[in-house]
Amino acid sequence: MERIVFVYRGERGPEEIVVERRGPSSTLSRGGRTERADLAVLGDGRLSLLLADGRQLCGRVAASSPGVVSLVSRGVARRLELAEPLRDRIAHVALHGPVEDGDEEVRALMPGRVVDVAVGIGDRVPQGGLLLVLEAMKMQNEIRAARAGIVARISVEKGRTVEGGTLLLTLEPGGRDSA
Repeated sequence: MERIVFVYRGERGPEEIVVERRGPSSTLSRGGRTERADLAVLGDGRLSLLLADGRQLCGRVAASSPGVVSLVSRGVARRLELAEPLRDRIAHVALHGPVEDGDEEVRALMPGRVVDVAVGIGDRVPQGGLLLVLEAMKMQNEIRAARAGIVARISVEKGRTVEGGTLLLTLEPGGRDSA
């Protein structure tokens, strides 16, 4: 099974799309909704996506620039902001600067296994404080807070295997650097 996670930036803001493929069969999850589909590459290079409810999407897909995909279907071109979570985050921090007063999502930089979760929900964490330990490529990597905050959400547990870009935890503003 192959699992791919994308961030789609549309009118409703950033949304996570998860695609799980087993041969030609795929499962697409977006906004709490999951659909099954079969994917085929046609002889002329177009992609055909046949959804379980009978709908079919067909067209050409090409990367036009980092984080942007062009989709041409039925003669209509669409520009989609679609990227891997880490690349999306890097691109938008570079464009807009770091968000100092919003929630901070801490994501896995690479695939690995969670060895330890050092915090709990509601804990105040100083800048540089240890959040968790992720084992990747036989090395234990300490994931530390980029800024002070309060742990609002923990999305993983000890022993869980994660893909690159997986949400590990969320920090909300309000911590103290001296905590």
